Amino acid sequence: MIRKLGQFFRLYFFQAWFSYRSLFAWSTPFSYMTSKFGFPFFSMLYFVFIGKFVGFDNPEFIVIGNILLMPSINGLYGISMTIGDERQFGAMSYLLASPAARAPLFLGRAFFHIIDGFITVLVALPIAILFFGLGFSGINLLLLALCLILLSITTTGLGFIMGTISLVSRDGWMFTNTLGQLLFILIGVNIPVDKLPAFLQPISNYLPMTRGILAARQVLDGARWLDVSGLLGGEILVGLVYILIGYTLFRLIERASMTTGSLDSI
Repeated sequence: MIRKLGQFFRLYFFQAWFSYRSLFAWSTPFSYMTSKFGFPFFSMLYFVFIGKFVGFDNPEFIVIGNILLMPSINGLYGISMTIGDERQFGAMSYLLASPAARAPLFLGRAFFHIIDGFITVLVALPIAILFFGLGFSGINLLLLALCLILLSITTTGLGFIMGTISLVSRDGWMFTNTLGQLLFILIGVNIPVDKLPAFLQPISNYLPMTRGILAARQVLDGARWLDVSGLLGGEILVGLVYILIGYTLFRLIERASMTTGSLDSI
């Protein structure tokens, strides 16, 4: 049993490192920093000015929401690219031929993206304090860190699903981009969920990050564990469901490809 667990985690961390390293093999420090902070910063300014134009005089809500959305760059886009590019660059055939357990191979793609997404938010919050004059005094830092880690984990479920879809569809990246833009609207980043049209609010409740972002906002306002425990529990449940769906889709597509060879062709 101990030996099997050791093999599982060894394979998990090796897969995590090599998949993350291959994704950013082309990157330079400048391009990496630009992609991590440039786009989120300017999109934040965009929504702040749009909010002022329509009379939403609460830039702090938008600034915090966009910062809390940053893990989706890793969880949604990063993991989706990691999985989809394996087919594009011809690595999928080696994965399918490998006798290794599929769970650590598949789930390992998320590990460094989770850490990277968490660190990104930790860096962005002090920048927001400096540029926008936000005050975060009197908050529970450990509880806030828990919320941020949870956001970094639960968003990976969307990445697993969209990455698997990109294995069988040439339009996978288009679907991923569309979903990424919808997150700006649906999960309480720039618009409170209770202000959305009635038919959109149920959709928000079934998406990862919705409850996590709300919990993080409340913690930043001074809430304690008992105040947000229900939200965090719901976020964990939703995140696990999405991760399980992504893994199940991958296994189903993998089994189908054994007879069709669809995943072995570029």
